[in-house]
Amino acid sequence: MQLRLKSMADVRLFSLAISLIAVVGNFALQAVIYPPGTVAHLWFPSLVIAVSLAAPISYFVGVRMLDIHKLTEQLEHVVSHDALTETCSRMRFYEHVAALQSWPQMVIAADIDHFKAVNDRYGHQAGDAVLKQFATTLVRNCREDDLVARFGGEEFVVLLRAGAEAEAVATAERLRACVETREYVISGAEVAITASFGVAQIASGEEIDVALHRADEALYRAKRSGRNRVCVHDPGSSEFFDASAPGTSRAGTETPGGGDAQPLPLPGVRAALR
Repeated sequence: MQLRLKSMADVRLFSLAISLIAVVGNFALQAVIYPPGTVAHLWFPSLVIAVSLAAPISYFVGVRMLDIHKLTEQLEHVVSHDALTETCSRMRFYEHVAALQSWPQMVIAADIDHFKAVNDRYGHQAGDAVLKQFATTLVRNCREDDLVARFGGEEFVVLLRAGAEAEAVATAERLRACVETREYVISGAEVAITASFGVAQIASGEEIDVALHRADEALYRAKRSGRNRVCVHDPGSSEFFDASAPGTSRAGTETPGGGDAQPLPLPGVRAALR
């Protein structure tokens, strides 16, 4: 078991405990070595000496342990979070997935539309500002137990504790709408930003990379279909449906205000659209 001091209150408690242990140990040692009459005359001087030595030393050690704890927390934060957006890092995402016990889960892949154009027109610092604002929008519109991670560049992944596909689609659509309606400020100017989303289910016992690949394919299908939309991978086939199209749900299911949703076949070659 590793002892960690997390506050100055812990340091003071640690110092007090060590001082008490030193005093008790000193008295016990004297009782073994010296006759009872001698111990009665030595108890006060020995008490002063034990406290004078143990208290400052234990306090100093406690402060150093507190510093180590703070440094450890900072290092753990750096490792587990993306430095720019403060979302989870890719490594932390995989660690979290490996520790999960409840299934099924849903995964959403999100990618900013035309992000390269933002960098080319406004510069990379402006692009970084957009990434921060985009990540903030995702985090604020997800639940506390959902996990938002940056996988690289302008692509993010959201892990949902959702057993139903409809719940994940509704979350992705809500995120898409929030991104679209948010005012992004770059160099004092407001810029419209949209994003595309791909949704896929993680089956029980399935490798996360397999589900991420399906969500990524759905994301790129959303890109190919016009961007600023949500596409869902059908776990029963290699097909997708556009969840953002008016009146669409599962293929063959009519929804109010629209017709039947038509599945979008998986393209033979995925174009690297951004």
